[in-house]
Amino acid sequence: MSGPAHPAARAPVHSTRLGGTRHLSAAPFVHAQREAVALVAPRDEPFTVFAWLPCESMVHAHRVETPLL
Repeated sequence: MSGPAHPAARAPVHSTRLGGTRHLSAAPFVHAQREAVALVAPRDEPFTVFAWLPCESMVHAHRVETPLL
């Protein structure tokens, strides 16, 4: 996972620590559909973009702290 505070720093995080039900649905979806990108915009958590990283063979989640209008 990466985020705006440290965009170059990545740390492996289990999907249960990313957020609620929407995050838990997005991670396995992107894992199964590797060309897909999942955008999760819950009301009470940061916006998150999920994508498959073929070079690391894992799903990557990027948190976006800035409100999207």
